[in-house]
Amino acid sequence: MRITEGQLRQIIREALFAEAAITPETAEERGVTFKVDVTLRNIEIVVTEADDDTAVVGQLYAGKIEESRSIDQKGVWAIYKSNSSIKGLGPLMYDLMIDLIHPASLVSDRLMVSKDAKRVWDYYMNNRGDVEALQLDNLEDELTPGFKDDNYDQNSAENWAFTERQPWHASSLSKAYRRQGGGTPTLDALEGLGIIDIAR
Repeated sequence: MRITEGQLRQIIREALFAEAAITPETAEERGVTFKVDVTLRNIEIVVTEADDDTAVVGQLYAGKIEESRSIDQKGVWAIYKSNSSIKGLGPLMYDLMIDLIHPASLVSDRLMVSKDAKRVWDYYMNNRGDVEALQLDNLEDELTPGFKDDNYDQNSAENWAFTERQPWHASSLSKAYRRQGGGTPTLDALEGLGIIDIAR
């Protein structure tokens, strides 16, 4: 079987992405700590240098989407801001957010997603056996006519689909993600290492 040049590029990108991702153990070695502020409708993750809690190296914010509308009645949270100055920290923050909202699902920003964030969602969809991808419908109810609980704004998926020349529902941004089989391994590891502080 021959692979196309595009497929080869995708394989290389995914390998580089996996190699660059930071684990809880490498986060401890790098000397960073995680501070989490949890409210009823918002979660904020702030990552700082361990010896200087004013030196912010990463942030991730998520907000709860309407409780009454959920594909599985467990709730859906959306990322609405993320940034990181350490290569590979983003995926670890996303994993932590998935654990913090468990058993609810996590979706991308519904309006706009950066190229770096899109790589994280692509990796979840294509390479993470421990993360389940749940297909969402658009507001026009195109995929599941008559079932409204899975209808979400698909603007970011539609924008990327246009760029990538694929249907919007093939995009990683058109899905919600949660741990396959439950559990909170990233949160557990960070707590075990003593590098996370959660304010509820």
